[in-house]
Amino acid sequence: MNEVLREGLLIVGSYLAIVVIGFFLMNFLSAGFFTRFIKVRASRGKLVMVKVRGVTDHYYRSGSVTEKTLIYTARGQKEKKRIPLPDKNVFYRSMMATFIDVDEDKNTIIMPEDGKEVSSYDAEKYEQLIQRALYKPALMDKNEKIMLLMLGAVILGVIIVFFYVKGIDGQLFAMQEQLNTIKEVASKSVAVVN
Repeated sequence: MNEVLREGLLIVGSYLAIVVIGFFLMNFLSAGFFTRFIKVRASRGKLVMVKVRGVTDHYYRSGSVTEKTLIYTARGQKEKKRIPLPDKNVFYRSMMATFIDVDEDKNTIIMPEDGKEVSSYDAEKYEQLIQRALYKPALMDKNEKIMLLMLGAVILGVIIVFFYVKGIDGQLFAMQEQLNTIKEVASKSVAVVN
């Protein structure tokens, strides 16, 4: 029974590890959006998803609305930002959650009918920034990518060999138990014959 319990716990632990690693991988790839989205969905309308639009990027935060004021924490800041809400409807629904767009530079709310245009964006002013982004050097050369893929393949191979050897070890243990049982039965039968 102990062997069955150990194997069951091993299987449950393996599946749990896959779920946990998948969760953290999804959160890492979405730059923290996933956990904030779950927090907003779990609040059941008490929180809203704040899409903060900056000069170079957009990021998401969870915020609350109290007394016609949006309250959220910006990236890299500890104090909360407060923005008064206009009389117009500035909220929109997406992915079954309530969203609001905020301009980080002006500390103002962007109206949903404005679309994806940020009012503070000036193409001439940020031309150098765009050129630098287009012609940036590669972060990894081809050889480093190949080495990382090979390292991943080796690690995967070691894991597969580990589980294969572990399975063989379990089978050898079971065969040893059966041989011991056969020896005991054979020694009893020899004693009975004599």
